[in-house]
Amino acid sequence: MLSNYFLGDGLTTGWLVVELLLAGTIVVLAAVRLTRLADRFAEDWRLGHAFVGMLLLATVTSLPEVAAGATAASIGAVDIAFGAVFGSCSFNIVIIVIMNLALAGGGSILRAARPAQLLNSAFGIVMITIALLAIAGVEKFPKRPGVQQIVELCACAAIVVAYMSCMNLTHRFELRETPPAPETAAAERTPLLLPKIAVIAVITMAAAWWLTQTGDVLSEHPIAALGRPLGKTLIGVLFIAAATSLPEVATSVAAVRMNNLDMALGNVFGSNMFNILVLPLVKIVTLIKGDTLMMAGPGFSPTTNMLAGLLPVLMTAVALSGIVYRTQRRVFRLGFDSVLLLAIYVVGMTLILTAATPSGASP
Repeated sequence: MLSNYFLGDGLTTGWLVVELLLAGTIVVLAAVRLTRLADRFAEDWRLGHAFVGMLLLATVTSLPEVAAGATAASIGAVDIAFGAVFGSCSFNIVIIVIMNLALAGGGSILRAARPAQLLNSAFGIVMITIALLAIAGVEKFPKRPGVQQIVELCACAAIVVAYMSCMNLTHRFELRETPPAPETAAAERTPLLLPKIAVIAVITMAAAWWLTQTGDVLSEHPIAALGRPLGKTLIGVLFIAAATSLPEVATSVAAVRMNNLDMALGNVFGSNMFNILVLPLVKIVTLIKGDTLMMAGPGFSPTTNMLAGLLPVLMTAVALSGIVYRTQRRVFRLGFDSVLLLAIYVVGMTLILTAATPSGASP
């Protein structure tokens, strides 16, 4: 974005990539700091690390998706918003593989998952499925905008209800399984902890806004090797989704290094739920902007977004199976479930890349 402002017609793809890397670096540094603050928060308030990972870490590290979704919707690039949300959900599951590599002996972190993670992952599948059903429903009634509007509004309401229900059930489950310890006295708590977390959140949001704006410019910038722009959906699913998932990567790996496996997994599955919660925000922004629908029109590619949404559903189901089965089998130092997750992600991204034609991805 900044390079576009200063270089104008002399803008090159290389400068845009440099901007993406700079913004991503800021996101990573902020996320590492956030992990330490979250661990301190859990200790000060005597909260379970899984619960802190799902609420605090997942919420703050998902702020880039909030910024990306709202910004993309405000500039009329709804495909980038959906691509970033669905792509980030898939990339978040890949973080499990990255966390396994961060372990000294490799293997599978899913073997150490607590039962609460089953609840979180299942609700993640439910919320993504609601979004996919909405896309299919809107496409089913192309000549009835009133029905399409009802489908979108009902889906957004269902997503919010599902998220709140999961938070409530998870909290009750945590209280039932592990009663909270007495809170630390106020005088012993880390001073200015919440303001520090708020500052990190603002920095993360600002870097995400920068990423989204730069990604939008890159989506329309001709790529010499392809002879055409990449398109908004592909940019959202590949570049913006991966970049906005950098906080989850940094915080999860840092949590694993601190031996807070519950916090790490809570961050992954909680982030996926919060990512889907961005879609109702996208709907609100599109209505404020004056656009009647967000899942229809030339700026939205149903086929590509359906593929992008089905991928995290499949990957989450495999991760859920890994939690239940707790495999001991390893392939190249990784658990078999991790190898399967990585293979599914690569194949899924290849299919999405093939489906993202210029006509389907352009605004």
